Formats: sequence, structure tokens, C-alpha cells
Amino acid sequence: MNDNNDLTHTSVASFGEITSCARNNRDILNGNISVGSGFTVAIGCNPFFKALIKERSPIRLDVMRVGIVKTGWCEPVIGFRNYHCGPGDLLFINWGAVLTDDDFGEDTTFVGISMTEGYMRDVFGGRLPDLFLSPGQCFSLHLSEEEQAVWEQSTHTLNRLVHMEGVDRDTVSSFFLSSLHFIHSLYKSKVAVRWKYKSRNRQTVERFVRLVNDYAKTEHEIEFYASQLCMTAHYLGMVVKKETGITAKEWIDKTLVILIQLELRYTSKSLKMIANEFEFVSLSTLCKFFKRRTGITATEYRMMPEDTPCSSIEGPPPPRK
Repeated sequence: MNDNNDLTHTSVASFGEITSCARNNRDILNGNISVGSGFTVAIGCNPFFKALIKERSPIRLDVMRVGIVKTGWCEPVIGFRNYHCGPGDLLFINWGAVLTDDDFGEDTTFVGISMTEGYMRDVFGGRLPDLFLSPGQCFSLHLSEEEQAVWEQSTHTLNRLVHMEGVDRDTVSSFFLSSLHFIHSLYKSKVAVRWKYKSRNRQTVERFVRLVNDYAKTEHEIEFYASQLCMTAHYLGMVVKKETGITAKEWIDKTLVILIQLELRYTSKSLKMIANEFEFVSLSTLCKFFKRRTGITATEYRMMPEDTPCSSIEGPPPPRK
């Protein structure tokens, strides 16, 4: 474990790196992981990503993860707070959370899902509920047997659904949406009432992210958000960087890119129209921004197929006891 309490030098593991860990550890991987264009569905899966955490902590895994501990136990340290989870416990970790350590039992397995921020915004039609907006959100709770059964059944259904021929993107998204609404309802009934107080910095970051969610389409600079929060841009930048490990400008730009991607993929608007609606000074400015952030042009992105085939990564069955 890295004992440095400064999270400003946080390592970031991308979605591609995380799924590569599963593929590279196929020989020791129990269970099954289905990998889509921006999501995974894990059934009886062991913590194949633990090497990333041990080698690069503090680290932010750039995906939202939620699942129940099926067997064994885990003990992640997130923002220097320790969460101990055993069988039947559900753990939610959002994409902005920073892990400084994680420990697991030898027989630990999970049933759950993960997804990138972009895919989650897609599922929710571009606007996330407050629970999923908070970048460093993390909570654990114990599920009843009935709640565990509902979660496992929905996850198994998702796992089958993403591999079925003829099932379109909207159908898959609807099932993901239902699963996330289920998590939201559990949070409201079991967790929200316990969290009446948060640190001032945490409140500032959550307010900032909500503002970005509301205004990123037309407000692209940190100065606007700082003025809304009655603080200097420099101070806001320091707080966001300290709490999340990435800059405030990064939060604004990545949200802006996702909103542009939604327009490119699901509307027939011209690039010029999108540039005007997003208040870029010119079409050229929009195109340069998009290419710099994604590595491809807006036109190339629009021509990409909507659905990327889902692949399945299976490991050997667990040994008989």
C-alpha cells in the first residue's frame, strides 16, 4: 500500500486496462465476465484486477462498479476509509473514487456490473441522477436474501441478454437502467439516511459535478462554475483535484465530449448545428476539440457502428470442495 495521503498523484486505470487484466488472467479467472463497448457483467468472478491496485495505488479505476460479494470477503480503502464486505454485502464504487488499498480473501467472488461514465450517461439518456453524479461516491450495505436473489437474477439475465442475437442496444440499456434504479432504491432506503453530514470539500465537488451535468453543453470553462460556487477558479481547481485526482477542466471536458457523442450517435444534426448548440466559436473549434479528446474525428465517430459485439471471458471452473 502507498502510504502517501496526497491523492493528487493518483494513477488512473482505463476501461481497456481493466478488461485486459481479465483476459490476461484467464488461467486463474473463476466465473465469467462479459465485456461490451463500455460495460462488463461479472458472474462468480474473482478480483482479477487486484494487481492493478497493489502495483499502482493510489489508483482510480475509471469505471463505476457495483456488485455483491458472493463468497469470501474484500476490504477496500477508498479515500482512506475502510470498507469491510462479506457474503451478501453490496459494494458501490463510482468512477471518481480513489483506492489506496484493497485486500481480498482467497475464495472471494463477486456478482456485479461495471460501466464507464459515458455508457452510464447513455443508459440514462445523458442526465444522471444525483447518486451516480457524485464522482467519489462509495457505499456498502447488506442485502436480504430476497434482495440478493433479485440482484443475482437481474445480473444473470443481463449476462444472457448481451449475447443474444437480435437484441438491440435499447433493450440492453433498459435492463441496465432497471438494475441501476434498483441500486438507487436500496441506497435511498438503507444508506442516504445515515449520510447527513459530508466534508466541505466533498460537498463542493458534488455541487460542481451537478453544475457540470447541467451546464457543460454551453459553459466550457472553470471560471463559470467557480462563480456559481462563489469561489475562485484556482481554489475550485485545487479542491476538485484533491478530492478526485483529476482536474476540474478534465471533468468539464469529458462531460462535454460525452454529450457531443450522444448527439453524433443518436441525432441527424449536422456538425455545424451541433457546434452552434454547444456554443463553440466555430465548427473548426468543435472538430479540433473532439479530435484532441477522442483521437478520432467527429465524422469518424458518427460512422462507427452503434453496437460493439459483446465478448465473454471465462476462466476455469472453481475446484471441487
